[in-house]
Amino acid sequence: MRLLVSALILGVSACATVSEPEFTPSPGVAWVSGEGTSWASEAEEIFAAATEYVLAEAANRPENSWAVALDVDETVINNVEYQMRREMLGLSYTSESWYEWTQEETATIVPGVADFLDAVNTAGGLVAFVTNRSDAEQLATENNLANLGLYRGEDFQVLLTRARPGGVSEKDARYELVPGMLAVQGYPDVEIIAYLGDNVGDKPAEAGDWEFFCIDQGAMYGDPCAAIPGPGQ
Repeated sequence: MRLLVSALILGVSACATVSEPEFTPSPGVAWVSGEGTSWASEAEEIFAAATEYVLAEAANRPENSWAVALDVDETVINNVEYQMRREMLGLSYTSESWYEWTQEETATIVPGVADFLDAVNTAGGLVAFVTNRSDAEQLATENNLANLGLYRGEDFQVLLTRARPGGVSEKDARYELVPGMLAVQGYPDVEIIAYLGDNVGDKPAEAGDWEFFCIDQGAMYGDPCAAIPGPGQ
């Protein structure tokens, strides 16, 4: 009987020590979220290159005659926490879970973007954010940006979201609205000279007299602009 009881105790003890399999994030999520990775430094390098470009352009342009247009997600703010949560649950993106995430207003800032925006504004440029976040998420997005020290009227002049349910993800029509929106704010005849984003659609479909700067987001979302997304590329 003692042997039977001992065996049962050992069995229960063994079961109690069995742990859940350790979660392994996808390569892109691990790269963007991990400490000591090259993601932050690569983002900073891209923003430094964009800064060099716009400052050279600003030297030959009147103040408030030029602007830059940036995507928001994975370009200005980092949503890797959302993706990590979904992967831990074995789930993918849904519009419902994404909406809940945006309402938390806790996305973090992408390294390098604050200095870039400061350089643009100091040099006499203007800033537009053009995002595929829905119009229902605009207030939470502005609050999240403010939580990170980025304010409308000081750091950016325009935030254009995507109308739902009928709005298209392609941004060309919204890019075309930016000069007009700046004009009614007292900045007529503004030309967009640079686009920054993490997806191939974060710039106009047709080539023009502008430059595009790609932030590598490790292929977490959409159609990434990096030729080979991930570390060291």
